[in-house]
Amino acid sequence: MSDTLDSTALVDRVTDLESQLAAAQEMQAAQAAQRAEDLRRGQESAYNIIDSMLIEYGLQDLGGFVNRMVFEENTIDPNVLIGEIRKTEQYKRRFAGNIARRNAGLNVLSEAQYLQMENAYRQLMRQSGLPVGFYDNNDDFTNLIANDVSIAELAERVNQGYEAVMQADPEVVDEMRRLYGIGDGDLAAYFLDPERGTPNLLQQARAAQVAGQAVAQAGMQLTVGQAEELARAGVTGEQARSGFQAIAQAEELFAALPGQTGEMITAEEQVAGVFGTSAAAQQRIRRRTRERQAEFEAGGGFAAQGSQVTGLT
Repeated sequence: MSDTLDSTALVDRVTDLESQLAAAQEMQAAQAAQRAEDLRRGQESAYNIIDSMLIEYGLQDLGGFVNRMVFEENTIDPNVLIGEIRKTEQYKRRFAGNIARRNAGLNVLSEAQYLQMENAYRQLMRQSGLPVGFYDNNDDFTNLIANDVSIAELAERVNQGYEAVMQADPEVVDEMRRLYGIGDGDLAAYFLDPERGTPNLLQQARAAQVAGQAVAQAGMQLTVGQAEELARAGVTGEQARSGFQAIAQAEELFAALPGQTGEMITAEEQVAGVFGTSAAAQQRIRRRTRERQAEFEAGGGFAAQGSQVTGLT
């Protein structure tokens, strides 16, 4: 009887131990599952926080870098992640103005302050009527931030651009408007920074300078094609002034004389010949010059000052 009781107690004891072991294993599994769930949630939370930040900063291309740190290296502390992001070349390019500020001994802006400055610059440019594409992306603002340019200082620069429009050569301004329909905002952008104006604005301004001299010196209105052809040929404002003065002075040379059958040399031929954009026009003017010079030497009425045209003799 005693042996039977001892065996039963032993079986019960083993059963209790097995139950306790199973419960412990179940608890460990539950705890491990909870830790895994907590880690997953922490990873997702960290990734979502940093992903939103990357979108705000315009650094979405760092998404893979952050994904590896969070989900492969289990780095979920946002401060640690931000610290690693700040070491990347992408971040340094995006906030290049801060690097320049640090090198110049200026205080470094927080990312929020940096973005606020960019947005304020952009808003000022748009409110001032400057054209789309002129100083309205993040790279454009790097130098402004690097040089600690305040919104008030930038506004003053914009005002100076508009003042420059008012003080510019009226013939050039009128020709830019006539040829291209360019408004004051585009012109102000050009005077603020000729190299960064709207696409083709610099070439248009050069063409307008040539066309302005045509009006001022010879009373001629060039077409867009004529003005741009001369600008592409490298004709400067001073060269245009001299060339159109020569055209004005050679009016008698280009006109058909009374009682003669020779045709007048057209305005298009005059421009192309004097500025060398048409060999045929040059030849015709040279031939006309020789003919009139011969008439003059024979006692005709051709004025001596019209016997030569700049660039053709």
